[in-house]
Amino acid sequence: MSEDDELWPVEPSQVVADALADPRLPVDQFARIVALTVAIAQDPWLPGSRPAEQGQPWRTVPIPDGGGIIEYAINEAEHKVLLTRIFPF
Repeated sequence: MSEDDELWPVEPSQVVADALADPRLPVDQFARIVALTVAIAQDPWLPGSRPAEQGQPWRTVPIPDGGGIIEYAINEAEHKVLLTRIFPF
């Protein structure tokens, strides 16, 4: 990353924090979610994401390898992202 690139802080909602803390969540799926969170921090409009049903600023992105879907909201005014829900499958 260059100095001109800015990361978008990504915060989990309580629902997402609880899902990530669930001991039944497989380690490989947890790792894919964390990697995807890093990608969102680098570019919240990352390729493969799309507007969520709620409309802007909500977006969804598939978890790689068929692991589910992540929903998040971009707060451009505060330059941050909130992970709102994880739909694992």
